[in-house]
Amino acid sequence: IAERRRHILPIRAGDRAVGQLVVVRRRGTRPLGERDGRFLGVVATQLASLAERAELQRHATEAEVLRQANELKTALLNAVSHDMRTPLASIKASAGSLRQRDVAWTDADRDEFAQAIEQQADRLDRIVANLLDLSRMEAGALRPQRALHDVGTLVEDVLERLHEQTAQHPVVVSIAEDLPPVSLDYVEIDQVLSNLVENAAKYAPAGTSIDIAARRVGDEVEIAATDRGPGVPADAVSRLFEPFFRVRQSGGGPAGLGLGLAVAKGLVEAHGGQISVRARAGGGARFAFTLPLAPSAPTAEPTSRAS
Repeated sequence: IAERRRHILPIRAGDRAVGQLVVVRRRGTRPLGERDGRFLGVVATQLASLAERAELQRHATEAEVLRQANELKTALLNAVSHDMRTPLASIKASAGSLRQRDVAWTDADRDEFAQAIEQQADRLDRIVANLLDLSRMEAGALRPQRALHDVGTLVEDVLERLHEQTAQHPVVVSIAEDLPPVSLDYVEIDQVLSNLVENAAKYAPAGTSIDIAARRVGDEVEIAATDRGPGVPADAVSRLFEPFFRVRQSGGGPAGLGLGLAVAKGLVEAHGGQISVRARAGGGARFAFTLPLAPSAPTAEPTSRAS
């Protein structure tokens, strides 16, 4: 009896059956007529259209994922073949020179070779660290190990470590004296600020200043790095924090993978903050990121000092 009350229509997408529309009449209702059959046919056609559209969307999504994966693979191969081989070649050349016994190198020469090895090793270390952080972000495995830290101390540590990179730039620091400790992963936020300072030092002309500032904005602390470089073209702002994206400049511009800003964005967002860039009045760029503050943190006024 139940079979007599059941009406089945196939749902087809093109020549393929993708499902069935099953209608069961309630007991005591009239049999389905021709008009009911036409209506159910229209419903089945609409369901087939939705199923086909969903499948096309799935295929488009898979194709986009494959395209992005291929771009990432290409970028990584380029990184290994060029950006990582360049410092390796410099290290090998300097080490080879140090091993030459038929040349009477002076102490100054040896110091220069050793310094080149150290600098290029640091460059390799930064490249590897950025690649590892990028892979952790892609895998969703980024988990900041938070503790309360003083922002002023963090800024001082970064600038001390990057003293050579910023040697051609006066650095002006402006930090609120009573800025409260911030809950953050010290290593990760150190890397964020380091990437911003290095970026400013690479693109700003020698002799121009780099400004580092930290202030409270509502329930957040804002840390900013401002330079007097060429700035960021308006059409590049939306892509500036994408992995491997680099702004094209006449003469090629400084070497790099285009990973520093992408990694900084991921690390800041993992802390619940945001990072942004805007043009600086008079030329240059201002990169700023925010980190959440405890609501009870006191407000403070900034003081300035130069380093």
